[in-house]
Amino acid sequence: MLSMSDNDSVQTRNWNVLVFMAGVVILFTILLVRLFSLQYLNYDENFQRSENNRLRRVVLVAERGFIYDRNGEVLVRNRPSYQIALQAMHLPRRDSARAIIFNRLLQIVDKNGERMFDSLSLDTAFQRAHWIKNRPIRILEDASPEQVAIIEEHSSELPGVTTLIESRREYPYGTLASHVLGYTSEISEEQLKLPEFADYSQGDRIGQKGLEQHYDSEFRGKNGLKLVEVNAMGREVGLVRGVESEPPVPGLHLVSTIDLKLQKVAEEAIADSVKGALVAIDPRNGEILAMVSSPRLDPNIFSLKKRERNKGWAQVALDSMRPLTNRAISGTYPPASVFKLVTAGAGLESGILSETKYYPKSCTGGYQFGSRYQKCWGVHGNLNVVHALRLSCDVFFYQAGLDIDMARINEFGRRFGYGEQPLGIDIPGEKSGWLPDSVSFNERNKRLGWRWARGLILNLSIGQGQLVTPLQQATFIGSLATNKGVYRPHLMKELRDYKGNVVKEFEPEIVRPGKMKPETHRILLAAMDSVVNHPGGTGKRGALPGIRVGAKTGSGEWKKGEKTHAWYAAVAPLYDPQIAVAVILEAAGGGGAKAAPIARKVMMAYFGLEEEAKK
Repeated sequence: MLSMSDNDSVQTRNWNVLVFMAGVVILFTILLVRLFSLQYLNYDENFQRSENNRLRRVVLVAERGFIYDRNGEVLVRNRPSYQIALQAMHLPRRDSARAIIFNRLLQIVDKNGERMFDSLSLDTAFQRAHWIKNRPIRILEDASPEQVAIIEEHSSELPGVTTLIESRREYPYGTLASHVLGYTSEISEEQLKLPEFADYSQGDRIGQKGLEQHYDSEFRGKNGLKLVEVNAMGREVGLVRGVESEPPVPGLHLVSTIDLKLQKVAEEAIADSVKGALVAIDPRNGEILAMVSSPRLDPNIFSLKKRERNKGWAQVALDSMRPLTNRAISGTYPPASVFKLVTAGAGLESGILSETKYYPKSCTGGYQFGSRYQKCWGVHGNLNVVHALRLSCDVFFYQAGLDIDMARINEFGRRFGYGEQPLGIDIPGEKSGWLPDSVSFNERNKRLGWRWARGLILNLSIGQGQLVTPLQQATFIGSLATNKGVYRPHLMKELRDYKGNVVKEFEPEIVRPGKMKPETHRILLAAMDSVVNHPGGTGKRGALPGIRVGAKTGSGEWKKGEKTHAWYAAVAPLYDPQIAVAVILEAAGGGGAKAAPIARKVMMAYFGLEEEAKK
């Protein structure tokens, strides 16, 4: 018979068994409920997660289109570039495990004993990996083959760290035509917020200047897609069977209007230590044959790894010479005596001037207007309009400007490409000019308290006070010579697909009337001829052997006590124009002495006369 103590012991043991069995039942119930949830209620979601761990959607970035010169020479191409990146989906989830990978990466050194990764950049990348899941995060750009090999050797210790190959832009001629071509770089966060970049993602590389920017959507192409299997460390092990990849469609190639040979000659003619610009254009259709802005920059710096890229960017951004500015389309300067062609043209069109008209006040070195005495650069005597243009006599044009008035002068200038409306060249950054009249002058100088006065016409009639760009200057002189309209200047000749088929051709477009009376045209051409080919002409240093050149020189005043800007605008052959060239050298002196020889070199190359000159 059981004692009381034995009975209590049995009851306790039974109770413990009961509690244990209840716990087992509850545990299995929880497991069954969880299993039911995983297998039935959340099956689709969990299946997708497992597939995401095993499968990876890889975007196949389309090859960016090339840029060629008009003769098929490559100006911009692509090169392969290795990138070391983090794949967030394959990094350990625990922060402690990620910290181990972080420290391992920091300890990796190259053959020189230098760390491959910067701690600050690496930390930023790991922070971004918490919220960027679906694309790689670069931790080392433009890695060398040796650096790639080191990472591959440590791959078993670095889950989520992968090697990618992407293409970077390469500019084989360095600084040549850099302002025309532009450059590419990673899209900024500010740009991603803009509606025009709605189809772009962080990490995409886009055109930032020049043709690269203007035709970015054409160069970009269409990305493809493939589905691949990956192992536990995120490394690709093969394509998924039964799933076809969508191949990328390469971007379009651009055949530019630039002539590489001519561009080289133009670049060599203007030293990089000089601030200036040159534009060579075909006035018959608006094709830009060469365009130089000095000083230049090397767009290849934007394709380097981050540290070198930042260093190169800092150098050009802080340079007081402003190499980032495309002076050919963004530099605005007084047109100087080149503008005397406008004053003369307006006078001839209105009948106020003629080929036989002489003003009663001959040039004795200056002109008295009220209490003001306006100097001329020389003593020229009594002149008609052709002689006045040949010698660039200020006194003649002081009197002509007062007779003609600014309304007529500005109308003629706008007719041939000057003025406040841009010409519409197909690269960003073009500035418009300014042809002052009483209304615009008063508005522009309201804060300074300046008011329009008739005496201002003296300066404006000789091109001191207006603003023009080198592009406008080349367009003006070319259209003045053709008398057939002002064509939109452009740099794109053709767009072709990767098979070489022409997708689009630029259609020449007249954007300003650019016409005058035949008699006006004849007299202005005679004057331009005289500037170059008469022994006393100011532009005789621009003459070519066997080819008639017409031109106008200019010396633009910009700061008291400083040398003038040297202008030269020319066209050839004068009576059958094929090329127009405008050159400006900032603070260089006289246009005939400094700028004319540069334009001559470009024209010699265009007509194939440089070899003849060497004989």
